[in-house]
Amino acid sequence: MIQEKISLQVEEMRIDRYNLIIRRLNIKEKEKPSRNDYIQSFGLLPDFVLKANGILSSELKEGDLGVLFWSHRDAFKAIHKWLVHFDSTINNSFSVDPPELRFSWEFDYKPHAEQSWALLNLCKEILKCDQFGWKESIESLSAAELWFSCEFERLENTFKTTGILGTTSRRGKHSECGAMSKRISENFDSLPSRGFAEACNFQPNQIQSWDSTEEAIRVHAEKIAQQNIQFTSIYSNYIKIRKQTLRSIRNNPNLQFTALEKNGSLFVGGKGKRGKSQKRSKSKKGFCKEK
Repeated sequence: MIQEKISLQVEEMRIDRYNLIIRRLNIKEKEKPSRNDYIQSFGLLPDFVLKANGILSSELKEGDLGVLFWSHRDAFKAIHKWLVHFDSTINNSFSVDPPELRFSWEFDYKPHAEQSWALLNLCKEILKCDQFGWKESIESLSAAELWFSCEFERLENTFKTTGILGTTSRRGKHSECGAMSKRISENFDSLPSRGFAEACNFQPNQIQSWDSTEEAIRVHAEKIAQQNIQFTSIYSNYIKIRKQTLRSIRNNPNLQFTALEKNGSLFVGGKGKRGKSQKRSKSKKGFCKEK
């Protein structure tokens, strides 16, 4: 992958329900990046987020801020390797984990990759139904673009809450994972009992800009699920994977919440009380990719 030939461009989608900002890859000499291009570029996501905020990754090589950013970068490289593996074995139901990933520190990030892979497939299923006319609003919108944009916004939010791009918000890993899992369950479990308002009844400012793509995907999936039993099963499986990922993060002592204190020092959460450590080739603490 040639990093200097890849950049991001922003395209807005304006509908009554959403004001989405789609982050698209801009690859030199390519009119439209492919699904594979987006997967291959996933490992550079931390760099893209920094650059979109006016910072180059080369500027963060020293001090605790550098340690925090580069731990995220290592994590996304690991997740990227798992995504490439999933993509290469998509038609093989008997595939096994590659030994170089299974027996290394990168194994800790398999659940994160499984969640990201499930999101990519959910985006594909959503666009098959496309009840909000997204593909008409943004020309040739693809599942990979929607997925990549959502992951971009999730990471940007993480950078804002861990001190890389904003004010630190120190949180307990167990309580945070538990609260997030509860919210996911409540949203999904209440679907049969609550009606879905029409798109025109919502205003764009009801959704925070950094979280717009993820919230849009959730609401769109909920609307389809209320009307399509087959899609309900697909969405239910995605919810299941999200909750499994949160449990894995909570129970894995190798993954701890890490953030910058207000004085600039690095805070690393304590060892987890549940779960057993996975085999690792490194002794350093891992980065807890929360979402």
